[in-house]
This record gives sequence, structure tokens and C-alpha cells, in this order.
Amino acid sequence: MNKISLSLILAGLLTGCAIGPDYARPDIAVPDTFVHSETNTTANFAIEREWWKTFNDPSLTQAVEEALNTNFDIQSSQASVNALLGQFDQAKSYLYPQINANASLDRKGVDNASNGGYQLREGITSTYAGSLSLASYEIDLFGKVRRANEAARAALLSSEYASQTIKLSVTSSVAASYVKLSSLQSQIDLARQNVALTKELVGFNDLKYKHGVIAESVLLQSLSEHENAKATLSALEASKTAEEGTFNILLGRNPKAVHVSSINAINLPKIPDALPSSILSKRPDIAAAEQNLIAANAKIGVAKAAYFPSFKLTGMLGVQSLELTNFVSNPAQIWEIVPSISVPIFSAGRIAGEVKTAEADRNQSIALYKKTIVSAFNDTDNALAQKSKAQEQVSFQQSRTAAIEKALTQSKLRYQVGSISYSDMLLVQQQWLQASQQLIIAKQNALTSTILLYKVFGGGWSEELTPPLPDLLPAGR
Repeated sequence: MNKISLSLILAGLLTGCAIGPDYARPDIAVPDTFVHSETNTTANFAIEREWWKTFNDPSLTQAVEEALNTNFDIQSSQASVNALLGQFDQAKSYLYPQINANASLDRKGVDNASNGGYQLREGITSTYAGSLSLASYEIDLFGKVRRANEAARAALLSSEYASQTIKLSVTSSVAASYVKLSSLQSQIDLARQNVALTKELVGFNDLKYKHGVIAESVLLQSLSEHENAKATLSALEASKTAEEGTFNILLGRNPKAVHVSSINAINLPKIPDALPSSILSKRPDIAAAEQNLIAANAKIGVAKAAYFPSFKLTGMLGVQSLELTNFVSNPAQIWEIVPSISVPIFSAGRIAGEVKTAEADRNQSIALYKKTIVSAFNDTDNALAQKSKAQEQVSFQQSRTAAIEKALTQSKLRYQVGSISYSDMLLVQQQWLQASQQLIIAKQNALTSTILLYKVFGGGWSEELTPPLPDLLPAGR
């Protein structure tokens, strides 16, 4: 009879199906191409995993690699992954019997055995016992535990992909902050040049005023421009200090001066455009959203399994002896097996409510998954447009700056010989300063838009690069 019961249980384990819907990826419309993509799009485009090295700036590379090791958001996200890994190990353990080893020694002593009318043997009695006990083990006939494991593993994968998303966000933020610092430093250098230029003009006008060539108002105007140039320099230095704080926080370090390359020394890499369909497999945030959906789908099975009977098994196998020598060589054998079944009869709508909640959570996850994909498409198209326009602006500003530099040189010479007024020369100087600053900002925008494009393309991420995680069941099960 015991063999028949065991056979039935094993057959149920082998043939039992998991209650609840199996996961199927939702259909979603994928555009054929991006609105602002160029003609040389490719479905098999590849981005370097260490994309920040394409800017050919050793200081930038060092900063990003330092942030990967020291950034607090990355450390926190990795701790979350490790916590979910522990939770998955706990959930997976319920697929197997929990067996404990027990040992005990019971010593009893009896004195004055004849007193009280009892017939007891005087002396000390020892009882040695050892056993293996089976804790309450639920036989997963209807897949409740398997669905719970499926949900736990999906949550673990989602956390890992979310951690990769944070890494991508941190690396792109570090690169963008570095570029901004480089831009501010270049603007500071330009502002210092302007301070020196306005100081030179003040000295020149002071000499002309003393000789009665110009009115005092012209001298005062040049002094005003000089003070304004110093104020602009001070404001830029304050902005750089604030950005250094942001940069240091990203690298997880205390306040520290940051040394960056010139904005002109940072290479502007070219990135091939991609087809929308290729984005789906290259963004960790999309992968995380899908794993959340898989987990929500599996939890429907967990909820529906409550409609079905629950089978549990406890037991014990052990030995016992009054003598230590017999405990090893010829002990008494004891065993116990306690199968149990729990059948839901009336739950007052509790189970139906849990199923309804699980299905609603699944539908919400579907909406969030689709939103993540649509957002990815729009973010990518926007980044492509920004990159294209930023490069146009660099070209325009370079032509403008080259022209105004020649005009400024000529204006300074003409003013020194008195062929034009100070206000005329000042106007050209202001145009040169504005053009030079806008060229720096245009280069910053071009670099920043390229960083953004790396980010929306997934930064070289793919599921194949994800660290190996445990399967739902170990090999051989």
C-alpha cells in the first residue's frame, strides 16, 4: 500500500501541470524607422560596451570607470539584486523536502524506588536517540510552488536589469557632467581672455582721455565693460564649482577640484543609426519591464492554485537505544509518516479576490511594458534629432566665429588709429565674445547629444552580457 501511494505521488509530481497562464510576450506596433534617422540605418548595429572610450579622453575614461566602482546608486542597486537573489534561493528551497538531523540523550535517575508503592528500578537510565525528520513538505501537484519560483526568478532578473539601467544612467551622467565641466572651463578661459582684453582697452582709453582725445563717458563705458567681464568670469567660476559638486557626488567622493580637458580636445564619435526593432533587445529598462510582467503573470497561477487541494507530508526516521554500544550496533528503529490534505471549501470570496488582484497587476504590468517600449522609441527619435541639430549648430557657429574673429582684429587696428569709434569696436568685441561662447556651448550640446544617443541605444548592453543567474530548477530536475 505504501509503495502504491508513493507511486501515485511521484506520478503526480511528474505529470502535474502548473495552474495559471503561461507567459506570452504582448504584441506591440514597432515603427519601420525613426522619424529623424539618417538613411544608413542598420538592424545589426553594435555599440561598444565601454562606449565612453570613443571620446578619446583619458580623464573622462578614468572618471567613468571610477564611478562604476564607487557610485552609491550602483552599490545600492547591486545590494538590491543580492537581496532578491537570497529571496529566490528561499523560494526555490520549497521545491525540495527540508530534512533535519536530530540527536538526543535522555538521562533519568530513580532513588528510593520502593517508596510510594511504585515498582521502579533504581539507578540511572540513559536513552540515546537519533533521527532524520522531514519538515512539512508541500507536494506541488498543481504548480503553486513552481509559479512562485517563476515569479521570484523574474523579480530577480528585473532587479538585475534595473541595476544595469542605473549603471547606464550613471555612466552617461558622469560623461555629461564631465563635458559640462569642460565647457565651463573653456568658457572661463574665454572670459579671462575677455577680462584681459577689456583691461587693455581701459588702459588705452585712459591714455586717450588724458590727452583729450576722447570724452570721459567713453572711458567710463570701457570701465563698465571691464567690470562686467569680471562679473561674468566670477559667475562662470561659481557654476563650475557647483558642477564639480555634482560630478564628485556621482563618483562617490568628497569635494575635490576636477581637472578636465579642453572642449576642443574631446573627440566627437560617430554612432550608426539603428532600426526601432533592434532597440527592443538592447535596452535594460525594456528587459526589466518584461521581467516584471513575467512575474505578475506567474502570480496569477499562485493565486489560482489556492482553489485546489494542498498536499503536505511530514515524517521521521530514527533509531533509539538504552545503551550507547547498542545505539551504534543494534538500535531500535522508529519511523513516522504523516501525509495531510487541505481542501478549500468556503473562502467567502478571498481566493477570487486574490485572483482578480493578480490579473489586474498583470494588466498593469502589460501597460507599463508597452509604455516603456513606446517611451524608448520616442526618446531615441528625440536623441537622433538633437544630435543632428547639435552638429548643424557647431558648423554654423564655427563659420560665424571665424568671420567675427577677423572682424575683431581689423576693428582693434582701426580703433587704435582712430578710424572708428570705441562703441563701434566694442560692438564687434561683444559679437566675438558671444560667438565664441556659443561655439563652446554648441560643442557641448553636440557631445551631450551623442552621450544621450549612447544611452537611448542601451550603451552596448545586451542580455547575453548579463551575469549568469540561477535557473528555475537546477540541472537534472
